[in-house]
Amino acid sequence: MQCMTENRGLFMEIREESRLSFEFPEDTKVIKFDETDFYRSSFNAFPNSKGMDFITVSKDNISFIEVKNCLGDEGNCRWRIFPNNQKKETSRTDLDVEERDSLDIEVPQKLVMTLGALTGARSYQGRKESVQEFEEIQKYLLSDKFNNAEKKNYVILFLEGDFGGHTRTKKMIMSDLQRSMEGKMRWLNCRVSVVDSDTYNRKVIQNVKSI
Repeated sequence: MQCMTENRGLFMEIREESRLSFEFPEDTKVIKFDETDFYRSSFNAFPNSKGMDFITVSKDNISFIEVKNCLGDEGNCRWRIFPNNQKKETSRTDLDVEERDSLDIEVPQKLVMTLGALTGARSYQGRKESVQEFEEIQKYLLSDKFNNAEKKNYVILFLEGDFGGHTRTKKMIMSDLQRSMEGKMRWLNCRVSVVDSDTYNRKVIQNVKSI
């Protein structure tokens, strides 16, 4: 779903993912990657293709955002919050985990595929109508802003769920995932964050609501 709403005179873009509604700041271009024509008609032909949920770009930053809303299904998702598949073989879950990975592995893989898809789309510039969806994102990636230390390149895992326990708090869980993701993404100059509805960066996401 895509719509616009007015908030104190500013127009906000609203997108939905995993039973959550996200509001993005004014003047932010938002792409829901797997709903683009290029993803559906071209990139989806690549076996096991997958990508980040949102790509956003503004004058000061570009963000790649993955959303995991595990509220009400924490038991099946708990193994995914332990870095490097530590609990993949031992945690109880009703899900088929054979071709799945812990979140610190999955998110970097999705980021690589997303950047690969954007590169592929660029090669069709002017010859494939569907790539026009990425025009503003590609302009940012090709500009000096992408390597400007004063700008920010964000990779964000938005993790919703009641995962805190006696041995590890939710904050500790998110910190462990973030450190592991940072280690796996040293090839990209970016700021890695694992956040939830209490800790998200309001420069990137303006508001989050359950739907």
